[in-house]
Amino acid sequence: MLALNEIGSMVQKAARGAGIPLGQAEDLGRIAIYLAGTGGNVSAVTRALQEPATTVDMIWSSDAVSVKSGPAALIGAIIRDAFAMGYDAAVLADLDHAPLVGAFLAESGVALRWDGRVLKRSDTTVLQPACRPVTIPAADWDVWGVYAAETYVPETEASRLVGAGAGLNDND
Repeated sequence: MLALNEIGSMVQKAARGAGIPLGQAEDLGRIAIYLAGTGGNVSAVTRALQEPATTVDMIWSSDAVSVKSGPAALIGAIIRDAFAMGYDAAVLADLDHAPLVGAFLAESGVALRWDGRVLKRSDTTVLQPACRPVTIPAADWDVWGVYAAETYVPETEASRLVGAGAGLNDND
């Protein structure tokens, strides 16, 4: 069993290890907390970590934003921001991104309704995460751990001399 803050911290480190920019890594950590706290499927976060880092190609019109391509971790944040700016609709190119994009919006308090690849603002109630210990599937946790390990300082004599790990002068 894990606390929600442990989940958020691990996902944020994993996102940085996967090459996701810091702001979006923080966002993804909050989304993992939201999904875990509401009983959602965190595998959407794992899939987002495994996507190649590419640019986002979107079309902005007067009434909607349309996603042509890009990784879910970046698309979710952009669509969340579009809804915060007053947009009421977005069109996804890839339905596999729907769970993560939906979580980005729900975490920020925006309720949605889906019509195929189109998502629109709704007046339904948004689920709130429960603050309780949760279990993360081992397959997801293992992937997160692999990416998080990419952020660790390599173990060398030089790194220990300057205090990495317990260092050579452990004086706690």
